[in-house]
Amino acid sequence: MKPTIFAAIAIVSVPILCRAQSSVTLYGNIDAGIGYTNNQKGGSAVQMINGRGGSFFGFKGAEDLGEGLQATFWLENGFTAANGVLGQNGALFGRQAQVGLKGKFGALTLGNQYDTMVDDLQAYSSAVYFGGSYGARAGDVDNVWGDWHVNNSVKYVSPVFGGLTAEGIYSFGGQPGSTAKDRIYGAGFNFAAGVFSLGGAYMNVNNPAVSIYQGTSAPIASQTFGAPFNSPIYNGYLSAQNLQIAGAGASLSINGLTLDALYTNTRFREIAPTVGGNQRTQAGFNTYEINGTYYLRPDIVASAGVMYTSATGANYLQPVAGVNYLLSKRTLVYLLGTWMRANGIDSTGHAAVADITNVNPSSNRNQVGVRIGLRTRF
Repeated sequence: MKPTIFAAIAIVSVPILCRAQSSVTLYGNIDAGIGYTNNQKGGSAVQMINGRGGSFFGFKGAEDLGEGLQATFWLENGFTAANGVLGQNGALFGRQAQVGLKGKFGALTLGNQYDTMVDDLQAYSSAVYFGGSYGARAGDVDNVWGDWHVNNSVKYVSPVFGGLTAEGIYSFGGQPGSTAKDRIYGAGFNFAAGVFSLGGAYMNVNNPAVSIYQGTSAPIASQTFGAPFNSPIYNGYLSAQNLQIAGAGASLSINGLTLDALYTNTRFREIAPTVGGNQRTQAGFNTYEINGTYYLRPDIVASAGVMYTSATGANYLQPVAGVNYLLSKRTLVYLLGTWMRANGIDSTGHAAVADITNVNPSSNRNQVGVRIGLRTRF
């Protein structure tokens, strides 16, 4: 960061800090690595890539309004460390852009936000612990890795009652004459008691091609979508009128060992068949995952997991493993590896090919990825 930016932050912060019980926090994560993939459209590749968990920075703030009530805001930007390019289809604050109120009643926020699959189920996935996009199941079809966000949304999160929190989210479609077109809504919960935790979530999305997959119009045969939404695992179904996702996860932590289990069901409904491609009008994905993380010693963490997705006409098996070496509380180096094997007929009506999330599809049913990287937080 340039000195002039530090100076600007200092100038802005002085009047904020002079007011009672107000605060602004700047934070971030920079993650970059070198990856090898044995089969990207027929050829192997060694390339500089965004790290396992992406790079981002953000601002979070709160102002005390009295009687336990706070005004809050959250702005978060995603980018690629390798070249500085903005993520989330070029949005400046594509990861988070919200304002809200927080108090004894819970929290009410408005703006661009994560959905309930991320909030309530991501903690049970290998993606968040160690795998990054390598741990996103079958092209992140269930969005547990959080490749899409909910714009124009209102979210409510309850206070904690005996270890239980609940939330709901609603996105206005904004279409004249219709309250249903592009509408998104969902609900979720999390329960924690000692070494055990449990979560569940549900999302319902109308016209997903436009409302979440960054399309500019209703999908047609020639329309393309950004990664990972261009994955043949499910991009043949993006003409669906409705998308429904539900799932549940559980975790147990004992003596440095954490074990997780996660299940999700994703359903594309009222799909428009395409000429020379998908002819299905309904399609579903059932994804099962188990993973574990263990501290070999305070500065070395080993992790492994396996994901299996049973889809309409196809299936995908993907084990993933990794090791983290902690240089400090904020900085670590890591080594990751994964392999995907595909079988059956995919969403495009062709023989299923392996497609590790955020990597170009393989030309056949197998694909291997290895990544070494460095991550630091501030």
